[in-house]
Parts: sequence; structure tokens; C-alpha cells
Amino acid sequence: MDDLALVAQLGDGSTLYVSPVDSATYKECVEYDTLGGADGYFIVRAVPMGKRTRLDVLAKAATFEAASCLFDLVVARQQG
Repeated sequence: MDDLALVAQLGDGSTLYVSPVDSATYKECVEYDTLGGADGYFIVRAVPMGKRTRLDVLAKAATFEAASCLFDLVVARQQG
């Protein structure tokens, strides 16, 4: 899978990412596999919390094109 990624700063101080996740990272970070494995693209919001950052998986898409559409919807909502 290509290492394509999208990044946008959101108005609330969080950051939105679209990226694949490699299998090793997925296994390390996902306690219960309710997301169907590491395949696909993850739409993730990083929320700063003092010295730490909370990562929220907002969605998962099978293709980069689908993930890009979801990314655009969230970014457009923040801008308008």
C-alpha cells in the first residue's frame, strides 16, 4: 500500500489525518480488533491534551479516494 497521507489543522486546535497504518502498529495499538484489520486508510483526529495527544479513529475507508472524500467533508465543515 502506498504511504499517501492527508493532513489538515482544524479550527478547534486538533489535526485531521488520513493515512494507512502498518500491521505491526495496528496490532500494537488496537486492543480489540473492531476495525477489520490494518488494511485501508484511517481518518484520525489528534487532539492535544497538555503534554499528551489523544488519537481518535473517526473512520476507516477501503480506498484512498473514499478516505479523501471523508477528509474533504470534515475540512469543508470546519472552513464554512
